[in-house]
Amino acid sequence: MKAVFAFLLLLATGPAGAQQLMAPVPVDATTRLVTYTAVVPAPGVAQASLLARARVWAARVGIPDKPPVMVSELGTDVLVVAGMQAINSAYDISPQSLYFLARVALREGRYQYRLEELTLVTTSSTEPPIYRPAEALFLSEAPPKATGSSYATRQRKAFEEAVGQAAATLQFSLTTPLTAGTGADW
Repeated sequence: MKAVFAFLLLLATGPAGAQQLMAPVPVDATTRLVTYTAVVPAPGVAQASLLARARVWAARVGIPDKPPVMVSELGTDVLVVAGMQAINSAYDISPQSLYFLARVALREGRYQYRLEELTLVTTSSTEPPIYRPAEALFLSEAPPKATGSSYATRQRKAFEEAVGQAAATLQFSLTTPLTAGTGADW
């Protein structure tokens, strides 16, 4: 009887009972918003060149009715962009787009980006768009399981992939030299 009980206990606490959860989303301690930020080196790239490249990126990802804003702060050019990234439809979830606010601080040889105000947007031909902030989706409940096919897991993976794609396109744009006709002139 003890052997059967021990076997059942091992079965219950095995791999099925010990599934890993996804890491919590990063939250800014001051604003309490889901925020992704990083400092990225761009060795040998002049600040003016970084700014030109950032403008091209902003033209690609920017939301048409919200033009980018550029300010200079103590030798740093800061570009603020309301952008959009498509969500991978392979995850079979409702939201089709990720809207975000990007702040890109540019200095000689490096830049810092901050992606915040992340919002999943669901559009329909018969309904008005539905906007769901990342905080409402990912901070109110425990993180979903890292593996599996639950809606929460698929939604979180699609969200993280879209954020990663937004950061990757920014990095590619800022580390790739401009060519003629890339739209560097706003």
